[in-house]
Formats: sequence, structure tokens, C-alpha cells
Amino acid sequence: MPTISLSVSLRSHLRSSVAIVDPYEVNSFTPDFVLDFKNSVYKTGGTDTTLSSAVTHARAGNATMVDSDGLLKWSPHNLLTRSEELNLWTQVGTGSVVVDNAVAPDGTTTAATLTMGSTTALRYIRSSGTYTAGDIITYSFWARSDTVTALPLGINGGTNGDNNSIFSDVTVTSTWQLVEFEFTVLGSDTSLYYIIGKQGDNPVINQLGDIEIWHPHAYRSDLGGMVNNSATGNSYVPTTSSPVYAPRVGHHVYNGSAWVNEGVLHESEARTNFYLNSSLTKTNSSFNITKTSDSAVSPDGTTTADLITPINAGRHLFQYSSSYSANDGSKEIYSFYVKSNGYNLLEVSQRNQGGGTVTKFDLSAVTATTTGGTEIFKSIEDVGNGWYRCSASFITNSVNPYPAVEFLDTDGSQGFTADGTSGIYFWGHQLEAGSTPSSYIPTSSSTVTRAADTLTVPAANLPYSSTNMSVQINGKMTYSDNSQIAEVQFWRWVLNTQNYMEARLRTASTRTGEFQVVQESLDVQDFVTGPTNTYSEGTLVPYNIATRHGSTFLNGAIQGTALTANTTPVSLPDLSATNLSLAPTYMGTIGQFRMWDEDLTDAGIEEAST
Repeated sequence: MPTISLSVSLRSHLRSSVAIVDPYEVNSFTPDFVLDFKNSVYKTGGTDTTLSSAVTHARAGNATMVDSDGLLKWSPHNLLTRSEELNLWTQVGTGSVVVDNAVAPDGTTTAATLTMGSTTALRYIRSSGTYTAGDIITYSFWARSDTVTALPLGINGGTNGDNNSIFSDVTVTSTWQLVEFEFTVLGSDTSLYYIIGKQGDNPVINQLGDIEIWHPHAYRSDLGGMVNNSATGNSYVPTTSSPVYAPRVGHHVYNGSAWVNEGVLHESEARTNFYLNSSLTKTNSSFNITKTSDSAVSPDGTTTADLITPINAGRHLFQYSSSYSANDGSKEIYSFYVKSNGYNLLEVSQRNQGGGTVTKFDLSAVTATTTGGTEIFKSIEDVGNGWYRCSASFITNSVNPYPAVEFLDTDGSQGFTADGTSGIYFWGHQLEAGSTPSSYIPTSSSTVTRAADTLTVPAANLPYSSTNMSVQINGKMTYSDNSQIAEVQFWRWVLNTQNYMEARLRTASTRTGEFQVVQESLDVQDFVTGPTNTYSEGTLVPYNIATRHGSTFLNGAIQGTALTANTTPVSLPDLSATNLSLAPTYMGTIGQFRMWDEDLTDAGIEEAST
């Protein structure tokens, strides 16, 4: 017994004497500000907080991302407004709402009590935005009642009466359950009314009584569905006066054997898919091919991939028409998903251009090569389950600047005799103005624009010192060598043109990817620059960089190696009351962003960027 008592006492003493090391600490300095998008850890002033409290995200519309199961899905969003203010929904008929009146499923008193006082009672909210015929929406909330067992739900069109006949009756019990009503938009519309209670076209009579309702939301559930909100762990996204399109936290990338969480998918450029039906291989011209629709499971988990099969002898190709009509020397990027069904070689070109750029893709070797014309950007990305996303860019100096896809024989030749059964699956066609591919933008009967992402850190959340500051960021960037002074801006902290700090990537002149850290104070600029070829253009190029800023020094580190410090600065810009723009010029993922009001030293920024 004495031995056992001594052992327990010793272990207790050892536990109390071991210091808990902050995993974000560098060189014994704990960061004041942390955005760890991979692990959903966010800190301001060194204290844990939430993503929405730490940084302001904005995107004026829906976007796609890849979930942990490897499927393309809609990012978290809620098309309804006033999701926690049912008292502000419009009321028709006799009834009432009291918010924060009942204990919700999470144990908080945040559920609303809706009283159905007449058989014509209903409560509705109108959501703005663009709805296209065929869109699939899920209308959902938590509900319970001691008196009502069936609750009518309905949809009315904002401008299109075709949608007025969408309704359903859902079962309600005395225990909390998630009520879900999935419907298909019957006619394209500028808005929809979401109704709780009896609408005119619904033949079922309302039951009278009290119903407790919590967290109403509506979201796109076509494609592969919607990714759960990282802040709630489920499909609910809170809203106030407008719909919310949440940041794409938890975006996954295939590493050759598994889908890996790469943090937040952030795209600072708005992009438009000019193909009218992105999931269908519709052609305006083709030679010696057949198409079998809905032949395989596509990257979003639906059976919507087309099988294109070469037949007969000769050349085998198709051209996919679009609404894009640029002819001004600008850049366009064509991307599509492919999976082998016997053939592995194909090429993409602008057939109307003549002598233009030709990009060849080998699905077996997973390679992309370009010949002729002007090479801008090409990539082949393994996205799992045998699927690859191929991308090729062109200069738009053709009257019909949309590309053609052609099958190649095993020796790379264009003309051959097909066996009539082997082919390639195609899905997710996208044609954009730009030089790199962006996230998939589904279309159906019309073009669709994905809005830009912005991430802004409020000045109140940022650490600041007039003598020492340190910053670190890592992630994966997609960029093309466009000879820009700031091809990529990792972060930018700006008071005005004479007082700012930023970290950027340059491709100007012969540079392929030159890291540069800049600070300007009182109209005096200082900078530190890395090798001109530190990075090369590509899709999801990994990076990890850190910087240290002082009133007498400036330096940066790349992948664990510090550059040569600049010791000419004489002051730091006063940015204490200035917001910081995170990734203002950026396409890719961000894993982590940290800030200190300390000088980490060169050894510290090497550690931080490792």
C-alpha cells in the first residue's frame, strides 16, 4: 500500500509541473491571433473564439467545394432570412409567434412557439436570389408539438406562378425531430416564399394549436448535397436580414490515396461558367463518336456522367458550344472531369483558331503537355475514384473561342479505327474567362456566376506593436505566370498608399513565383525578396511563409528558410486602427494564419514556416 500511494503522489506532482505548450507557439511566443481553418481553432487576443467573430467572410452567392467523403457539394448556406426571428416573418390569418419561448434541442431557450389560431393561418418569409427550374431545395427546421400532428408546408413563386403548387404535409410529434421537405423548383424565379401553415393550393386543413420551431433553413440539395456548417456541425446556418453563404471551411483535396482537409477554399475572383449545361456533353459538332448519357457516377455522387465512345475509322472529336464570344486576345480556361473507360489519351484545342495551342492529356500517366501556339496554363488533377480534372487555357483570338476535344490513339495519333466500345466518361464542363480553373460552377440552361470570396480581419481583433510584428500563413495556391507584380497577395494590411504591409508573389518579367514581403511607412518603402523561381505556376501549389516586421528590420522565410534581413527601415506604419485583408488576390486553400505583436527573430520565422 505505501508503494502505491507514493506512485500516485509522484505522478500527480509530475503532471502539475509539466507546462502545457500552445501548439501555435513559436520561439516561446504565443500568437495573439489565430485562424486554423483545418482544425477549426480561432483565437483573438490569445483567447478562443468563433470563426465569424474572428474574421468577416462575404460571398454574394452559392459556391461548391469537396466534402470529407470526396464528393462535390454546395458549401454551407441558408437561403432563408430571419432564421431565429420568426416573429419578423409575415403573418396571414389568426396566429402568433413568441421567440425564445421554449427549450430547443440543444438545451437553450431559443425555440419559437408558433400558434395556429385559424384554418387559414400561415407564416411566410421571402428569399431573394435566382432560382432555376430543376433546382432541388430542402426546406427544413426542428419541430415538436403536444397538439399538432401534421403541419402543412408550402412554396410560392416570387414572380413565377408555376411554383405555387409546391406543398407537403409533414409529421410532427411531441419530441423534437428535424422536419425536411425537399422540392424541385418548377419554374425559374427571382425569389420564393417559404410557408409554414396552410396555403391555398394545399388541400389539407390546418390543425390548430401550438408548434415549437427551431432553426428554419433552406438550402440547395442537388449536386452532391450541402456540406455541413463547420460552426454548427449540421446543415443549419444562422441568418438575420439576408441569406448567408458561409466560407468553404473543410474543403478536401485528394492526395492520391485519401481526401485531405486543406482548410478553407478561398477564391478572390468572381467567375462565370459560360457553358449552359455543365453536366451534359452537348455538342454543336462531332465526328465519329456516340454519347450515352447518365452512364457513370460523377464526382458529385450522382449518376450523371456521359460516356463518349469513338466509332468507325478516322478522327474522333466533339466541340461543346457555349455562350462565350470573346475575340480580344484575352485568356480563357476550359476544364472538365474525365474517367477512362478503355481510352486514356485525348487532346484539347480551338479548332477554329488554326495553328493554335494544343494540350494533350494522358489519363494513364497523369500528364498534360502543350504544343503549338502560346502555352498559358495546363493541369491534370487526380480527384479520386478514377476521375481527373483536366484544364487547358487559350488566347481568345477566334470568332468562336470554345475548344474541341479529340481522342488519340495509343501512339498519340489523331486518326485511328475505334473498337466501338472503349471510351471516356465526361462530366462538369466549365469555360471561364481567366487563366486558371476555379471551383466547379454547375449550370443548367443558363450561365452562372460564382461571386468572389472576401476575408477581412477587423482591426479590433488584430495585435499591433509599433516596433515588432510577425505573421505566418500556409496553404495551397493556384496561379498562372501572368507577369504580375502581385500575382498572389497572401495578406495585405493597408492604411493608405504610403503606409501598409503585405506579403505577395510576383511573376513579373522572368519571375515564375517570387516571394516578396513589403512594408511602407511614411512613404518610405522597404522590401525583402526571395528567389525568382521559388514557386512555379500550377494547381494547388503548397506554400508556407512567415514574415517579421520591425521599426529597424524586415525579413521573410520560405518553407523553413529565412531570407536575408533588410535593416534599413526606420519605422513601422501605424496600422493599429486598420482592418487586414486576408488573401485579397488569391485562388486556392488556406490552412492557417497567425499573427504576433512580437519579433519571432529569423530563427522564429524559420520555425513558423516549417
